[in-house]
Amino acid sequence: LEYERMQDLLPSGMYVLPCFDSVLTWQGAIFVRQGLYKGGVFKFRLTLPEEYPDEGPDLHFTSDVFHPMVDPNTGQVELASLFPEWRPGRDFAAFALPHLHRAFLRREYFASSARPALNPEARQLFISDPAAFAERARACASDSLLHVHENATGSTLQFTKGPAEAHDTIIKHLKAGDSSSSLEERKSTFVDWFCDHYAHKRTRVGVAQGEAEAETILLDAKGRFVDSAGYPKPPSPRLQ
Repeated sequence: LEYERMQDLLPSGMYVLPCFDSVLTWQGAIFVRQGLYKGGVFKFRLTLPEEYPDEGPDLHFTSDVFHPMVDPNTGQVELASLFPEWRPGRDFAAFALPHLHRAFLRREYFASSARPALNPEARQLFISDPAAFAERARACASDSLLHVHENATGSTLQFTKGPAEAHDTIIKHLKAGDSSSSLEERKSTFVDWFCDHYAHKRTRVGVAQGEAEAETILLDAKGRFVDSAGYPKPPSPRLQ
């Protein structure tokens, strides 16, 4: 039931799957399409305690993220502002996903004193030197792409390098553009093309346990399950 609720709340560009080992652990990834972290692909883990729904979830990035709301040592994401007091039956783990999506976009998630800073250095840099913070965020997004194909053992969300023709298309657009433009302008142009081009593609997500791939799932641009022809599939079985 909780996973079905999550499907209704899942923001665009975010994908989440439950682990094989436990339905209480969800593996996810978010493709950031705008803002300071534009072009980044960040992986995360949402964990429900055994006592759920009487106790609230934990949310951690497994990718390195330089952000005021993210603990730089553990990857823990601040949820206290979302759930000041956990209310069983009124609060649900799925609410954390739009919260995570907004954290990359809205200023109050970077600077508001109402939200506890798990990374005070990032908060102070955003306030005192916005340009320096923006550079750290861009570097963070670029670094995430270098590690996007590193899949954690047992993770259901597997990233593969894809077909050679896709690589060729990407390389072609990386090399295209006005050579007189600055590096940042050319990078921005490429990211705009990449997000627009692949936003309309079906995403192929491999579900695996250990070394063996068990299933390949197709998702549309909104993260909905579809068949090979692109038609919506029936709802997934409910998780108790």
